[in-house]
Amino acid sequence: MAKVKVTRNYQITIPVSIRRKLEIKEGDYVSIEVSGEGEAVLKKVIPVEDLAGVWDEEMDNIMKSVSESWKTWKL
Repeated sequence: MAKVKVTRNYQITIPVSIRRKLEIKEGDYVSIEVSGEGEAVLKKVIPVEDLAGVWDEEMDNIMKSVSESWKTWKL
C-alpha cells in the first residue's frame, strides 16, 4: 500500500511502485471508482486500439468504426 498526499488542486501523484505494477506511463488514462467498502480503486484504461488483433477481423473492424464515431460524437 502507498500513501499519497492530496494537493491544493485535489491532485495526487501515483507512486512509482504503483505505476510500474499497472504499467502506467505519461499520457495514459486511468479510471477511479469507489468500491462498496468505500475504497478508491484505480485501474489503467486500455485504449481500444491496443485491443486490435484480440478478436477476429470482423470484430476489429467494428471496434475501429465505433472508435472513429466517438471522435466526432457530440452531446
